[in-house]
Amino acid sequence: MELTLEEQLEYQKILDSYAFLLPFMESHKKMTYLQFDYALVNELTLFRIDPNFSFETLDQNISAIIKALPAIKNIFAKPFIHLKDESIIMPTEAVRLINNQTIQHISSHSELWTDLTEDGIKPERLLTRVYQDNYGIYENLVFCQTINQVLSYARSNIKILKDLIFTNQTIGINLLERVNHLSYFLALGKLHTGYSRNFDLYYNVATKNLNKLMFVTNCIVPRLKRPVYKANQKQKRFLKVRKTNILAMHKDYHQIFKLAKYFESHTMTKTTEFSLKDLELLQKEYTMYCIWMTMFSIGHFNFSCEEEKEITFSRFSMKFQFKEWEIQFKTKSVKKHTILLLNIKKDKEYQIVCIPSVLKNNDELMAQLKEEISAEEYHIFSPFEDIKTPVRITDIESFRRIQQILLRGMIYADTKRKDCPFCQQKLEVQPNEDSSDIIYVCRSCRTEIVDCECPTTKKTYTYTGISGFSSQMVNDEVWLKNRKVEAQLYFRNITDITEDLEVVCPHCKQIHRNSLA
Repeated sequence: MELTLEEQLEYQKILDSYAFLLPFMESHKKMTYLQFDYALVNELTLFRIDPNFSFETLDQNISAIIKALPAIKNIFAKPFIHLKDESIIMPTEAVRLINNQTIQHISSHSELWTDLTEDGIKPERLLTRVYQDNYGIYENLVFCQTINQVLSYARSNIKILKDLIFTNQTIGINLLERVNHLSYFLALGKLHTGYSRNFDLYYNVATKNLNKLMFVTNCIVPRLKRPVYKANQKQKRFLKVRKTNILAMHKDYHQIFKLAKYFESHTMTKTTEFSLKDLELLQKEYTMYCIWMTMFSIGHFNFSCEEEKEITFSRFSMKFQFKEWEIQFKTKSVKKHTILLLNIKKDKEYQIVCIPSVLKNNDELMAQLKEEISAEEYHIFSPFEDIKTPVRITDIESFRRIQQILLRGMIYADTKRKDCPFCQQKLEVQPNEDSSDIIYVCRSCRTEIVDCECPTTKKTYTYTGISGFSSQMVNDEVWLKNRKVEAQLYFRNITDITEDLEVVCPHCKQIHRNSLA
């Protein structure tokens, strides 16, 4: 697997986020659940913001980048190039340039003639010179490397600031809420220990810097299709930046030289290659993080376990109980890849396969696993936010996404619909004269479970929500609104929903039901 320079920078940033887990992994080969729970408050954290993050440094670095933006735009529009010429024999009608070499060549190559008349030779093909723009000069390579560093720095900090802003809005605790169980508030408190600083004070600064970084990416990304970048984007090695005549004398390239040196002197991005060995290390660390986060999510979803039983993380296996529900959580190695198996039992079994992966394309892996293991659900856990099930150390909602998967498994493993899977209380059937859907409601936590049929495929499915729920969406930016869609429902939906909280049928992907709000 070959990584481009930009991908190496992105992976290196992710590796740095999980690097602190390795010492903990080495020193805790075995532990009980109680020891794990104690470690969460003292030495282990499953949620954190970059510990080296500094608003003052970020502001200085953004200013240096914005100062060079006019030069970046100019180089994208009019880069320095070298003309590369090549002698080639082409059909006569395609030739645009002839010279003395053309005449000499055709006079001595009769095989290129089509006819010989009194007026002279009628050629079929001619020797000509073709000139091509060569964008691969050293200065343009430095330019593209600097662009990759700028984008990597901007995107990584955009993720940090988005997580920070979202966490600031979602981490508030209201103990009077009836729609959450007490374990949820306990989980927030334990995760919040990794949220070491009081970022409430910096909310406005974070928003301001996020807008600046979005401005930078919006200026650069639309120009990445220009030839100067397209021809040089697949760099696999870091170039040592040295001053040349163009980088010293040309005003735009000189700004790029200064920015590249600024990156070096301020160590904004690492210049070491991210190898396949590093990728394997990242996969190991991320897999262990997913095991811990899944165990944490189950243990803070009303489930209990044998707290004194010693756990071996290399061969993880643990049983959890909640009323009549049982979850057997274990790991298994398939195709040299560690997967998480969740077997949920009540009236029947419901098996879920979760695959921690640091790769962006997992289609082949998913196809292999579906051949090896039969399950009702398959999920890819990923540290990237643009995946369907992101489980990331910088996203406090990660544990709730896993609890959402557990809730769906609990509901489909239950055929009697007597007990609420969320709070242990009794479910009641709600009268429904409008359709044949069967609605179950918990009066305690307001959980609503609806069994219905897809009119297109005639298959049954279940969707959930909160009874009497009222949407409180405001005019947020698109990225914030998208993250709030499920968050405002406390991840109590077990089907996909639209931005307007409409239920998406899991069979035909159409909307058959009204909004959950």
